[in-house]
Amino acid sequence: MARLFACLSLFFFLVPVTYVRGPVPPPNASQYITLEPIALDVKNPSRTGVGRLAFLGGWKITSDNGAFGGISSMLALRDNRFLMLSDNGTLIGFTLDETRHLALRPFIAPLPDGPAKPNEFARQNWDAESFLHDPQTGQFWVGYEHQHSIWRYGPSLARKEAAHYPKATQKWPENGGAEAMLRLSDGGFLVFSESASYAQGGYQALIFDADPSEPTSEAVLFGYQPPEGYKLTDAAMIDDKSALMLHRRFTPLEGVSAILSIARLEDFQAGKVATSIPIATLKPPVKVDNMEALAITRDGDKTIVWIASDDNFSTFQETLLLKFRLLKDKIPQKKSVPPRQNEKAGANPGFSSFEESE
Repeated sequence: MARLFACLSLFFFLVPVTYVRGPVPPPNASQYITLEPIALDVKNPSRTGVGRLAFLGGWKITSDNGAFGGISSMLALRDNRFLMLSDNGTLIGFTLDETRHLALRPFIAPLPDGPAKPNEFARQNWDAESFLHDPQTGQFWVGYEHQHSIWRYGPSLARKEAAHYPKATQKWPENGGAEAMLRLSDGGFLVFSESASYAQGGYQALIFDADPSEPTSEAVLFGYQPPEGYKLTDAAMIDDKSALMLHRRFTPLEGVSAILSIARLEDFQAGKVATSIPIATLKPPVKVDNMEALAITRDGDKTIVWIASDDNFSTFQETLLLKFRLLKDKIPQKKSVPPRQNEKAGANPGFSSFEESE
């Protein structure tokens, strides 16, 4: 059975589209969202952590709404309010009641506009992958694949304010666009490609000097090298000096896994190749799926990490939401040794090695 599941899963991970469309079900506009609590480790329900992450809770999320699924990015707002964004441009919102395992004030609705006419067929090609929010202005930014572009939406996501198709992104692979975005404290943005190769190593990323949804913004290129065999799926700011990076991998023998790592913002420089420090690996028997969405919140002086999965609109996968506390006092430090030239793809040169505590 395990081998059969791996083979079926392989199809959904390797087909050259964002998600696989099966027989069209009858329309269902249900606004209900159901949460089912889950353990971190199904073989050891008492397990409390992985790597530098302390497990605080987890849920399997379901809905009968036909547009539900395909979560590629998310925002964790005030008062445990979550806003998730699907590949097909659908917004999924709810307030998480962790005690009663309920999704309060849920809604499932499409974005008001995107890089194609707003109809069902066109939405299959929107492929929304990254999502940012400015709590001061209320504005939102969405990064799209296929038609590589960055869009800005007004408060409450009521309307589009700006859209830009950066020249530097137009040669990116169709399914390898703006997989992750970071907004810097100086007003700049970082936009990461999932699979556009960078000549010096890793994959292409862009530093924008201003709002990337505005045609007047200018970008310079740099590289980001994920852990070996993995690709970046999302990123979130920890503070004004570092960011948490989420990566995923799938192989027929090992199945799906994810790596969380920490990158220093000062390493993201034009013409350079940045790496990051792995702090936790999620792999079976730990509950894991196609982990694509990442968010960070604060609980006093604690850093809370939220990770969600993209089920690819497949009955063989699940939409998961996992909650962790980042154990900051155990984060390894970077060595002063510079990276070697022509480093093997996927390696993390210049970082100290360490063993993850299980």
